[in-house]
Amino acid sequence: MTEELELFQADAQKNVISESHFSLLLAKELFMVLSSEHSIISVSLQHSFRELVIDCLMNAYQFCNEGVSESEYTDLMFLDFLSEIVNRIERERVRVVTYICLKLYGGGPFDGPLFLFDTLIGRLTDFFVEKLNFPVYFLIDDGDDLPESHTIVLNSWIARRRSSAVFKVSTMFGYRTYETRSRSAIQHPHDFFQYDIGTRYLANASEDYVNLLSEICQKRLKSAGFETEMKTDASSVFFPEDEKQKHAVESLRNQMMEEYGKRFSGRAIRDNVYRHLTSEYLKQLSKGRSTGSYVYAGFNTLAILSSGHVRDFILCAQRMFDMASRGGSSVRFISPQIQNEVVRGHADDVLEDIRNPKQKRMQRVSKADWDKVYNLIVGVSYLFKEKMLSDDSERRVFSFCFQREPSDSTKGLLKLAIAEGYLMRGYISKKEGTGRRILYVLTRRLAPAFHLDVSAYSGYLSLSEERIIEIINHGAKASAGVEESCQMELFELVDDFGEKLADDSWFFISPEEAGL
Repeated sequence: MTEELELFQADAQKNVISESHFSLLLAKELFMVLSSEHSIISVSLQHSFRELVIDCLMNAYQFCNEGVSESEYTDLMFLDFLSEIVNRIERERVRVVTYICLKLYGGGPFDGPLFLFDTLIGRLTDFFVEKLNFPVYFLIDDGDDLPESHTIVLNSWIARRRSSAVFKVSTMFGYRTYETRSRSAIQHPHDFFQYDIGTRYLANASEDYVNLLSEICQKRLKSAGFETEMKTDASSVFFPEDEKQKHAVESLRNQMMEEYGKRFSGRAIRDNVYRHLTSEYLKQLSKGRSTGSYVYAGFNTLAILSSGHVRDFILCAQRMFDMASRGGSSVRFISPQIQNEVVRGHADDVLEDIRNPKQKRMQRVSKADWDKVYNLIVGVSYLFKEKMLSDDSERRVFSFCFQREPSDSTKGLLKLAIAEGYLMRGYISKKEGTGRRILYVLTRRLAPAFHLDVSAYSGYLSLSEERIIEIINHGAKASAGVEESCQMELFELVDDFGEKLADDSWFFISPEEAGL
């Protein structure tokens, strides 16, 4: 309806008709929930709720050519009453949509009832607070796909901070506007609280995300009849690690503990083994030209690879189950080989998707720009891979920042990468101790495409814009065969990432602060 709504010359008229349409959408969902869970409203409250709904309808219809009779609903059983209300709301929703579409042909004035927040949704939610002592929560999924007029309406509702109606809006970084009907803007944290789930695994609460994903996974496994005999996390049993690789890594750990014991002392032995273990294992595989044989498997690894997106984990799990069930026997676990094959395929899909403008939310961007974003992602990923296979003290890197403020054109490409979830954005304290620099973090979903370690990271690259421009223009070729001395002229490695990401020096910015 976005194009049709643009035909309304007056913003006020467009916003009113959009609010009526949006209110009807939410009201329909609310009454459908009540129809399926009718015990929410006790028998003693059904009469007063019915009177409230009828009063809302009569108020709305008093200014149009048709009316509503109280007798239409008073003799109905409560469930039948709810069903009839759903039908009437749907009819009015269709009437609004039809009217909006007829504007293409110069349709006349709207002659139907108008349902606004204060005359419908607000009154209904107030009932739940006053009579049942709980608010109504509305989840608006894909909020960035709403027409701008609907977004303005939603912002206006949020700005009211009505305690009986709580809105949870799921959106990417391309939220259309923060403007309200009064042309002011809703502000964080005054009007709303913002939470970036895509960066959760970076924070101290990353374990909470893995635990949440484990609970979701275990509930689904239980509903499917999967039970473990031992008191074991069902998700870890269903998605086991690769035992051969696990034993090989453990054997290497013991060797390194012995070797590093001669070079370091105390806690430094364990810390350096932790930093270099996966790197040394990958270097062993690399000598045999078999880094591709590294296996991404185990529930924790899959959880980290989902990059804070539950949907990505479920998508990969579904593909794994489909592959495992092809043998015809009951699936009791997903083999590490299948896990690895699926997440590697998913990483390749995500990587290839970068260059496909048809699948993007931001449709007005040229294919040439997406090709540059692709080069950027591939180029920095190869830099991360080089560091992983190096002999440097810090090898695990998954993020980068700029030594100096980048140009607007480079910022534009970075914003595109952030908007589509290929990069995440935060701030890091400057080494000088004054101010902050922006940090760009690669999504873990792409790690298998470049054989990167997803267990943790402790450093970030500080890059010059000249280096980034070279990467944007040439992609992987820009990082191939670069001597160490030349590399260090183009970027510096900052160690002790964990220490620098203290609570007082790290936070994630909102879309409006990012200028998206």
